[in-house]
Amino acid sequence: MAEDEIERLLREINETTGKPPAQPGQTPVPRKDAEVASSDDSSAGGRFAFAAIAGVVLGAGSFVFGVFTPWTDAFDMGMAGAASAFLTGLVAGPPKWFSS
Repeated sequence: MAEDEIERLLREINETTGKPPAQPGQTPVPRKDAEVASSDDSSAGGRFAFAAIAGVVLGAGSFVFGVFTPWTDAFDMGMAGAASAFLTGLVAGPPKWFSS
C-alpha cells in the first residue's frame, strides 16, 4: 500500500470516529468512564456453591457418558468429572450471571 493510501484511510477513520489523529510518541490518555472489574466481587459462599453445583452437574454428565460407552468405567468417569469441575469452579469462581 502506498503512503498516501494509508494517510487517506487514517483520515477516514478519524472522521468516522470523531477523534483527532494521534501524534507519534504520544501516550494514550486513560478514559475516565472506564471501569475495572475486581476479582473480589464473589463471596466465598457463592464460589463454593458454584463449584459444588458444577461438580454435581458435570459429574452426573460424565457418569452418563461412562454408562453409554463400553470402553470406560462410569464410576471413575463420574468422580473425575465431578472433582475436576469442582476444583475448576473453586479456582475460577462463579460468572457474573450466577447469584447465590
